[in-house]
Amino acid sequence: MKNTKILATYGPSVADTNLVEKLVESGVNLFRINCSHGGSGDFQAAAKLIRTATARARFPVGLLFDISGPKLRLDRFAGEWPISEGTELVLTAGETDLKQSRVGVNHPDVVTSLQPGNQIFVDDGQFLFDVLSRDADGARVRSRTNGMLLGGKGINLPGVKLPIPTITDKDREDIATAAACGADFIALSFVRSPDDVWEARELVQAAGGTQRVIAKLEKREAIDQLEAIMAAADGVMVARGDLGVELPPEELPRLQRHITRMANRHHKPVIVATQMLESMRFSPRPTRAEVNDVASAVMDYVDAVMLSAETATGKFPLEAVRMMTRVIEATEAALPSRETVRVERTVTERIPQAIADAVGFIQDKGTAKAVVAFTSSGFTAELISNLFSSLPILALTSDPAVMRALALFRSVYPVQAAQPESFEQIEDVVGAVACKFAGLKTGDTVIVTGGAPFGRTVPTNFMMITTVKGK
Repeated sequence: MKNTKILATYGPSVADTNLVEKLVESGVNLFRINCSHGGSGDFQAAAKLIRTATARARFPVGLLFDISGPKLRLDRFAGEWPISEGTELVLTAGETDLKQSRVGVNHPDVVTSLQPGNQIFVDDGQFLFDVLSRDADGARVRSRTNGMLLGGKGINLPGVKLPIPTITDKDREDIATAAACGADFIALSFVRSPDDVWEARELVQAAGGTQRVIAKLEKREAIDQLEAIMAAADGVMVARGDLGVELPPEELPRLQRHITRMANRHHKPVIVATQMLESMRFSPRPTRAEVNDVASAVMDYVDAVMLSAETATGKFPLEAVRMMTRVIEATEAALPSRETVRVERTVTERIPQAIADAVGFIQDKGTAKAVVAFTSSGFTAELISNLFSSLPILALTSDPAVMRALALFRSVYPVQAAQPESFEQIEDVVGAVACKFAGLKTGDTVIVTGGAPFGRTVPTNFMMITTVKGK
């Protein structure tokens, strides 16, 4: 029961029930549907396959819809276009004509917002162009790099502010689809302010959904308003592909750690994404730098690490998941004690926080083998998770939606169970659950949290220590 979770991207390489089952057995805790590719029907079919394939999993598997946002792209022209240093071309809001070195873009504001001296990155920074001039015909640019340019690749314009809304018409449709499919999370791309998060929430509610909103941090504007976005969102994703182009690459490691620490302070889950095992798209083994990248995120106590093309379109999706699981487990085995990474929190629910702190203290000083948290909303399990628990946290709840949402949180493994009716009943339930799901044995110590009086929904207000009793 690793502590750091794995979020895998669904795609053609794993579009099979048996493969999805094997991915879960290998360590996947959540699946991501990338709404940049396809339409409502495609997403509904993907969600149905994932739910069917994971229905019998040992623990609930979460589902995240990644809303594409105003992704700027080149036209999807056919074939490859050789680009060498010094090549000049015209970016246009019109049609692509490669014979005339004219390439269309998917939004006219890309062209009208450019000024001489601006720089344009294409394909996650693989290509760099300098803007030479702009007129009614388009923007003339010159390449600084060599390579084969493909159609449909993404565009980044660092320092250029575009008058484009964060949530597009397609995004609105995709959010409604996510709500209809019963997704657990919606990841909002290219967030620039907390207002974007609140707008997404309103769209979720209008669609009759209750999905949690994850803010993807990939714009400089988002970093400038990081604290406010963190407070508004239900969690954040460090989307390093676009963020690493929008900002100088040398700033990214420090910023990733800063975002993680801030998320911990706000009790918000944090996902680290993009190119974690990129070479495993085509190779059964990762590079040593990639292994260190995954390990570094684990050592920062992130909640989840994400696989993108590695599982969606790669040749070795199972091997990528198994490798990530092995790296996580090996790294967690050597993590320092929780006391060395304690951070100040912003939660105002004093009693639940006090209970969580007490769990952490007992864990540090005692010999407990697991934490069992009786919870209605999942909140207490989230608080304990955010204290970097090295123990498995079995979150017992009767709400399937709460169970699936908890799949994202570090160390938390949700189990469906009715709330107890007495302290005596707690010992029976805890013993059965701890043995079945955490592999505990008679005499093992368990920390238990819950709310009393029993029989109604009340906030967590007690902690007890018990031992697993034999039959």
